[in-house]
Amino acid sequence: MGSGKELGRDTIVAIITLYKEGYKCKDIATRVGIGVRQVQKWIKKFRDGGGEDIPTPKPRSGRPRKIQNRTSKVIKRQLDKNPTLTARKLMENNPALLQDVSVRCISDHLLKDLQYRSCCAKVLPLLSAKNVRDRIAFSKKYKDWTVEDWEQVLWSDESTFVVSSGCRSKRPTYKDSVRQSEGRCELNRTQ
Repeated sequence: MGSGKELGRDTIVAIITLYKEGYKCKDIATRVGIGVRQVQKWIKKFRDGGGEDIPTPKPRSGRPRKIQNRTSKVIKRQLDKNPTLTARKLMENNPALLQDVSVRCISDHLLKDLQYRSCCAKVLPLLSAKNVRDRIAFSKKYKDWTVEDWEQVLWSDESTFVVSSGCRSKRPTYKDSVRQSEGRCELNRTQ
């Protein structure tokens, strides 16, 4: 069958059924959602087989995939939760699922199959010049408030801010094709 996708038994049955009802190849292709040439191929196999039995696809040649669909979903979930995970960390976190898989194979799977690409996140500044000005203005405005005044304030958000410079190195992250369209990869500093 070449490098195309393998058709399921239900699709082949639908092709043959529509052919028996008198539909043309083009109409069958649009109804089933595959190419006209593939419909023609399955109809030819049906006619060559005597026109009674529904043809079955031949087993595909080649090595079976190392990373199955279930494992791929687990990897995708973990990367969506934590985009800074590396292929090696993924392998260490899932020894039962990825015991016979190399780090290179995981990296290729992330890039080719899941459409994740590695990038270094842009390190955003801890405080911009505008943030500094706004904070100074806020503190000057409310510097004379008493404890009783502050107790009347309803605090609606809780944010964690990094005060010290800490580690500001670039960390690799993975982002999927949806976020690629935005054209940026940033590492947020607030929670």
